[in-house]
Amino acid sequence: MAKNGFKVIDSEPHLLEPLELWMEKLPEPFRSRTKIVRPENGGIAEGSGARIEIEGVVKPPIASNPMVRQRSLRRIPAVPELLKVTQNPEPDVFLEGFDIEGIDIGVFMPTAAMGIVRYDGLDPEHALALCQVYNDYAAEFVSHHPDRFKFWAWVPPQDAKLAAGEAKRAVEELGAVAVTMTGGAVNGNLLCDEFFDPLWEEMNRLGTAFGMHGPPANYNLKDNYNHRYFGHKGMGVVGNTMTGPVHAQAQLAELIIGGVLERFPNLKPAFLEVNASWLPWFLWRLDDKWETNAPDLEIKLSMLPSEYFKRQCYSVIEPEESPIKYTIDYMGADKLLFSTDYPHSDSIFPEAVNTFLALEGVSDDNKRKILWDNAANLFGLEALTEVATSG
Repeated sequence: MAKNGFKVIDSEPHLLEPLELWMEKLPEPFRSRTKIVRPENGGIAEGSGARIEIEGVVKPPIASNPMVRQRSLRRIPAVPELLKVTQNPEPDVFLEGFDIEGIDIGVFMPTAAMGIVRYDGLDPEHALALCQVYNDYAAEFVSHHPDRFKFWAWVPPQDAKLAAGEAKRAVEELGAVAVTMTGGAVNGNLLCDEFFDPLWEEMNRLGTAFGMHGPPANYNLKDNYNHRYFGHKGMGVVGNTMTGPVHAQAQLAELIIGGVLERFPNLKPAFLEVNASWLPWFLWRLDDKWETNAPDLEIKLSMLPSEYFKRQCYSVIEPEESPIKYTIDYMGADKLLFSTDYPHSDSIFPEAVNTFLALEGVSDDNKRKILWDNAANLFGLEALTEVATSG
């Protein structure tokens, strides 16, 4: 397709899974224990809070960020193509949107499935069953346009062994090109705790990208930065601004300082929907604090913290993220990915690709890396890269 001469991989557009999916596909005994609570507005607003009820308890008891709900109700009806795909989220409708925006390949992320396992205290087997239903659905969805559609598999954070098994199944049997998990410390488990080693071992073996998506305003998760802002007038936008990067910085630091990336050099973490312009300062600060304190710590690293990111991590940028030129000055463009966030209400569809291409201070070579080359390499799409180059 090549828009203005640039091929485009969207590293995380979102599926809009039907809420009936889990009621129809969950095996027993989990189906009888589960009820999906519909948004009051019928689902037009992705932030309106599709919630899960397990054994009569609604999780979370507080609905999602009302600011996101209001934005959805305002923005989606104003853009006919967004309204169309929201009301009829079928493969061919998504493909129409891709063609309008100029997306050659999209690696799909869930919407509802992100939230329904993001809970402290959820039975791990139940969480696994919920993830498996989504992964089967995503695999079937992308099969309608296999050259244009790929997907991230979703795994349960409540049990790393179960997550490792589902990652293996999704990649080797379902064709997932990447695996991802919720942001935030579910049940208080940090990414550097031994608890997660079975998952890191499997991802290191698979060599497949592992994503961590910025957490939505799920107040049932104890480790959620939004708690401090709930109920304070006008603070929804502060939480919306802060929570993604704050959690991403914590997760990145846990993986690096906790020695995970030292022990698993083939692990490929990707930080999703949290921007990347914070990286120069944060990586500098990690280096500074590590050099100051390393002699007193039990954990030993063979490189500076920033070098681990440059070796094996990725981050997704926004189309309008003009400060990204400073990140490129600091570390180059080889670890940056692109996404439109289509079809969510904060996407600037259908002008996302055009907006990125118009960014000043980013060379065409670096734009080409961010739009295509880096993602093609990360997701194992090199053959498609060769076709794009020859085409």
